[in-house]
Amino acid sequence: MTSTERIKKLIEILREGGLTGAILRSQANVFYFTGYRGSGALFIPTDGLPTLYVPPLDFELAEEMAAEEVQVIKLEQHSTIQSIFESIPEHSRARLGFDSLSAEDYLKISERLAGSMTPISDRIWKLRMIKDESEIDRIKRACEISSRCMELASEIIGQGVAESEIKAEILKEMLNLGGEKPAFDIIVASGPNSSKPHGSPGNRLIRSGDVVVIDIGAVYEGYCSDMTRTFYVGSEPSEEVEKAHQAVLDAKQKAEEFLKIGATASDLYQSAYDQLASTGYGEHFIHGLGHGVGIEIHEPPRISRNVGEVLSEGMVLTIEPGVYFPKRFGVRVEDTILVRREGVERLTRAPYELSLD
Repeated sequence: MTSTERIKKLIEILREGGLTGAILRSQANVFYFTGYRGSGALFIPTDGLPTLYVPPLDFELAEEMAAEEVQVIKLEQHSTIQSIFESIPEHSRARLGFDSLSAEDYLKISERLAGSMTPISDRIWKLRMIKDESEIDRIKRACEISSRCMELASEIIGQGVAESEIKAEILKEMLNLGGEKPAFDIIVASGPNSSKPHGSPGNRLIRSGDVVVIDIGAVYEGYCSDMTRTFYVGSEPSEEVEKAHQAVLDAKQKAEEFLKIGATASDLYQSAYDQLASTGYGEHFIHGLGHGVGIEIHEPPRISRNVGEVLSEGMVLTIEPGVYFPKRFGVRVEDTILVRREGVERLTRAPYELSLD
């Protein structure tokens, strides 16, 4: 889908809601509708030319990256959202939609607005949740990069290696493979650190008998990937660790079998939770089952309890069950998944074996 087609779809949504235009501040939304990645604000009227307002430092970049149908305006230094707002024709700002404004900016603009302002983030997400083929291609490439980085990580994990050293090698490989940057701060959590779902790498040296959780994601041409694997360092994992790892794999498989068009996010979560609960691990599953992935690493839909979002073809999301035992160890396994009409397509690929020996 081109920028022109995306803008047309948004204009249709704005008209259906009785709005005369929208001003977008989220960098992800600006990128989605224009192809430009940088700071600025995008104004899309229902009956005029889409206009991208950027600071002087980013003007040349914006002119190069933004779609041809988008007018690029260079702001004065220290311009504010109020000055952008005042440049918009009065008839176009009569009933204005917005995606992201601070409370202060909202109040300042509202004082100058004869009409009304309406949040439209949820309507934009309805567009962004369904990925087109060009987006899927970029996500697939990001997933390939992450998968190869995970395979490298499995080769260098070992007794006496620092968590930070593994992180550095993953990052180097990611950039060498064409990734722009990590999609989030790479997680390398060993031993008792693995019981922290968002544990960050430190200088801890990995020891024999450690469980090591590695969570990585790459950005490729503006789109993200996300995957996690759990490893055991030593000759043979304990029965307790093996059992927890198998339970997580079983929950993941159950969720992927349940994942189909028309299923709800909460039902998908419940399928994994029930599987873990049946083996005694329900109370140790302390986070959602997954989330959407795209321009941002965490996008709707959230795959969690009491989330009624219906899954549709073209959604890209993660399935990531995990169990955690504080100050002892944790286990998580995650893949990025594409929802297809004929079933799911797993986009991240690396072995699930627990033992490195």
